[in-house]
Amino acid sequence: MELSKKQQEMLEGKHGRGARKAMEILVAYGECYNAERMIPITSVHIAGNYPVLMDEGIEWLEDLAQGGTKVSVYTTKNPEMFDFDDWEELKVPEMYQDRQRRIDAVLRSLGVTLTYSCHHYLLGNVPRFGDHIAWASSGSQVYANSVIGARSNRDGDHVALAAAITGVIPEWGMHLTENRRGQVVVETERLNLEGFTTADYQAIGWRVGKIVGDKIPVFVNLPADSAIQNIKGILYTLTVTGAVGLVHLVGITPEAPTLEAAFGGTVRPLDRISVEQKDIDQAYGEISFTSEDKVDMVIFGCPQCSIQEIQEIAGMLEGKSVHPETQLWICTSAWVKTLCERMGLLEALKSCGVRVVADVGAADGPHLYLKEQGVRVIAINSARGSYYAHNLFGMDTWFGSSRECIQTAISGRWEGKK
Repeated sequence: MELSKKQQEMLEGKHGRGARKAMEILVAYGECYNAERMIPITSVHIAGNYPVLMDEGIEWLEDLAQGGTKVSVYTTKNPEMFDFDDWEELKVPEMYQDRQRRIDAVLRSLGVTLTYSCHHYLLGNVPRFGDHIAWASSGSQVYANSVIGARSNRDGDHVALAAAITGVIPEWGMHLTENRRGQVVVETERLNLEGFTTADYQAIGWRVGKIVGDKIPVFVNLPADSAIQNIKGILYTLTVTGAVGLVHLVGITPEAPTLEAAFGGTVRPLDRISVEQKDIDQAYGEISFTSEDKVDMVIFGCPQCSIQEIQEIAGMLEGKSVHPETQLWICTSAWVKTLCERMGLLEALKSCGVRVVADVGAADGPHLYLKEQGVRVIAINSARGSYYAHNLFGMDTWFGSSRECIQTAISGRWEGKK
């Protein structure tokens, strides 16, 4: 791989031990994918939480930070395992508190901005169209590639942090224009999209991801005024069942004003997929991982809830109360929780029996201690959250729309599709 003079100096240790270790990672990473050179980046996002790093990862992180190592690019961090302001009420075990605080201390010393959010593109970490970035979050990474038009591969945490320290990333994959062309046409004309919920759009993403694998899908026939929540529903779910890094939505996303543009100037006779209602129904059956009606917890926030989503939830709960044997959590960022307090939503939701939890994601680790507290069956409006809660943390899950989850929280039993 061709390295600049400064990059070679970093590899030789002339810019410090941390920069050397980071460049060693990037060189090895680039050689794996036959990258010819490094390119500068403008933005980094990392997971940086205990369920991802575990004990060995914390030790690696602490070692990397020795000698005053700092990030050279604006870098933000994914949600935490728990709300630092409410850890006592949440009954978070001391072991998890200790591990997460160690991680945060190191990241703070490195200069990482501790946003604790998977909506970092709403918190100042906003790349421009065409920017090269390194985001270690598959959901927001596909959002950046598709909706913003920035360029990032599905980089792991170690690679993304190494890029943050050095300011560069190997040029391969989604960083190259020729690799951003569509490969599979996805037709939705057989679906009656009128009245589709965000959960239904997630079911589309679930089904399509299983078929396309790592190919770039090009969606046609979606409404040009599709709500951003529905677009995110497709994108964030495709990365669960498929290894998708970029999605073109014709007439919606910036690199796909036309079908021809999405395919790089010409539509080649490649694969076509037609999504039908039976595919949606099948996806619903696959996303839920339980058959037990009684639900211990309803949890929202994968990705973290926006203020609009919380307003919607509050509207559905007005005049109602959560069942005494069921918990209802809304996971969001601290800035949205503050906004909820300012708007009177926090008190209104609390009176209904709802807990608004800051800096936590519904799939980022709270299940580790919730399971120890007896929470076994959860309902969630996120296909992504359902998958991770079950496969990483052993939870039984129901997946459905926000309204179905609210009805479940009120009755204490699953009220959605089975």
